[in-house]
Amino acid sequence: MTGKWLTFLFLLISLQVFSQSPVIEKSDSLVIVGKISWTGNKITKDRIISRELELKEGDTLTKAAFEASIKKSKENLMNRSLFNFVTFTRSDSANRQNINIEFIERWYVWPIPILDFADRNFNVWWETKDFSRINYGIDLRIENFRGRMEMLHIVLQNGYDKALTAHWDIPYIDKKQKLGMSLSGGLVYSRETSYNMEDNRPVYHKFEDNFARKFYYGSVGFSYRVKYNSFHSIQLAYNNLWLNDSLLILNPDLTYGSNQISYFSLSYTYKLDFRDYKPYPLNGYYFDVKFGQMGFGILNPDMDVTSVELNFDHYFNIYKRFYFAYRLSAMYTNEKVHQPYFVSRGIGLSGFDMRGYELVIVYGQKYGLFKSNLKFELIPMKVHRIKWIKTEKFGKLFYALYTNLFFDMGYSSDLQNWERNPLGNQLLWTIGAGVDVISFYDIVLRFEYSVNKQKQTGFYLGLVAPI
Repeated sequence: MTGKWLTFLFLLISLQVFSQSPVIEKSDSLVIVGKISWTGNKITKDRIISRELELKEGDTLTKAAFEASIKKSKENLMNRSLFNFVTFTRSDSANRQNINIEFIERWYVWPIPILDFADRNFNVWWETKDFSRINYGIDLRIENFRGRMEMLHIVLQNGYDKALTAHWDIPYIDKKQKLGMSLSGGLVYSRETSYNMEDNRPVYHKFEDNFARKFYYGSVGFSYRVKYNSFHSIQLAYNNLWLNDSLLILNPDLTYGSNQISYFSLSYTYKLDFRDYKPYPLNGYYFDVKFGQMGFGILNPDMDVTSVELNFDHYFNIYKRFYFAYRLSAMYTNEKVHQPYFVSRGIGLSGFDMRGYELVIVYGQKYGLFKSNLKFELIPMKVHRIKWIKTEKFGKLFYALYTNLFFDMGYSSDLQNWERNPLGNQLLWTIGAGVDVISFYDIVLRFEYSVNKQKQTGFYLGLVAPI
């Protein structure tokens, strides 16, 4: 019966999505696009801006198409996470509509200090005052690197746990600005790692005088952006994992029998993105599909994990300040192939989160999620100027406040770990309410209270939009 109801719900939602037809304004008036200019981009290159504009000088459009192109161009620019404010103004000149765009750029360089304790908290560390148990370093993020919308991310951490990682994302490497490239690599040494799962919670083991886990990786990726809203990407990675021998004694099923594993991984992703504001959408839709392969029988003949992941999000206005959003997600892996613990997946990992179950992981070889939100715009978006902050990068901000009711449900099919993890192989659900605070620099703060199927209640804080 449950399966029939889920099928009915999916068909009902799909019918609602595809039955919506675009509203076409009947108008005989035409608009000729005149001069397009912009100001305020002190760092961002002009060609990065022009790439996002869905109209050009000399275009002749209906009034409806002209207004739609202005709106979509603004959404494109805001969704690149380059600017805090994008303002379009228009003026008439010789039967043409001239367009001027004013930008307030973001702050792009974020050197974030790393200083944390390997112990549970400061008080535990203070008992020994052992400085060897402190992690320190820097997490450097340079957004809009070289003014080309590139992202450079470097982590240098020393101390109890060690890490050196780098990622360079180059969205465009060709003149037509369609082909992109990314490079990543690094090493991570950890003294504590999860080696098993009990009662849907990770079980950890800590080594004081040695490392529990050493991980090395390197990857190269290529992307292709078709027009404005569709994206293709492919990534090839080399991975090398070393685990302390003691962990295999604690869990012989941790790996394929060896404490050191080398393997290649390959993934392909297609995205279709029509969201109005990516950090916190209210209108539009999003779709992606990802095919992944871990292991090719080259370096490790036992490793052969194939996966397919699907996500579909839909956002729309119901009435005035009421909005609704939902997400349909599914993941499939080749369950006939034995999957050791270190490659296990499930609800609670890799973005497949479910509200009300934030503290657990529901492993499975295939699983699905339905998430929904009914929102009310309590405080519409307002712009505020902090006079004592001179720079507009921080002195001019916007904010909005939403209240919401939500309902989530999910199911994870587990053929390997279900005996020790009872949340698998059953339909889970959650209801709850929350408040969302939205501001500049993609800030989203969620304060939520939820009740799940097991009648467990909790108050949780989230830092990204749930859907």
